[in-house]
Amino acid sequence: MAFIRKKGKRKKHFSDYIVAAAISAIGLYTAAAVTLQFCGLMEVSPTLTTCWFGFWTVEIVALAAIKGGKVKHGDKKNNENSKESEDI
Repeated sequence: MAFIRKKGKRKKHFSDYIVAAAISAIGLYTAAAVTLQFCGLMEVSPTLTTCWFGFWTVEIVALAAIKGGKVKHGDKKNNENSKESEDI
C-alpha cells in the first residue's frame, strides 16, 4: 500500500516574517527616497541610506547563518529530547 503525502502549508517561522519585513522596509525606504528626490526637491542623507541598507543586510545575513547552522548541524534540542525519551 502506497502512502500519499499530503502537500500542506508549511509552518511559518519567525524568520520568515523578519525577511518579509526587511524587504518591505527596504522597498518603502527606496520609494520614499525617490519621491523626495524628484518631487520634494531634497536629498536623503547618504549616511542614513548606508546605515538603513546596512542594518537590513546584516539582519538577513544573520538569519541565513542561523538557518544554515540548523540545517547543517540539525536541531540539537529536538535530537537530545528524542534520545532522552528513548532511554526511558
